Amino acid sequence: METLKSKDILEILKKGRSFKTENLIVLFRKNNLGKPRFAFVISRRFSKKAVERNKAKRIIKEAIRLYGETLKNMGYDIVIIPKIGIIGKKTYDLIKDINLIKEKLENNVKANCG
Repeated sequence: METLKSKDILEILKKGRSFKTENLIVLFRKNNLGKPRFAFVISRRFSKKAVERNKAKRIIKEAIRLYGETLKNMGYDIVIIPKIGIIGKKTYDLIKDINLIKEKLENNVKANCG
């Protein structure tokens, strides 16, 4: 899983499109690489404890690794910001969110093509 650089993250935060799922806020922008790049942004507002912030990142990364197989062919830069409700969730609890990300990106591709 390739990660985004700081300047790319700032660009997406300013100019990217966004949507929300039950547990995540997702910002995205098309890239010309043919593969996705990810960033996970978690501020101290989420939790003052680094342990909880890091655990949230690990859960999201693992969910994408396990259930985001179809995202691998999409050329998007994706910034994921977890909502506070993700604390205490398991990887399999994010299946619905990962599927929604896939659907939204596919719909975006169809809207831009047709």
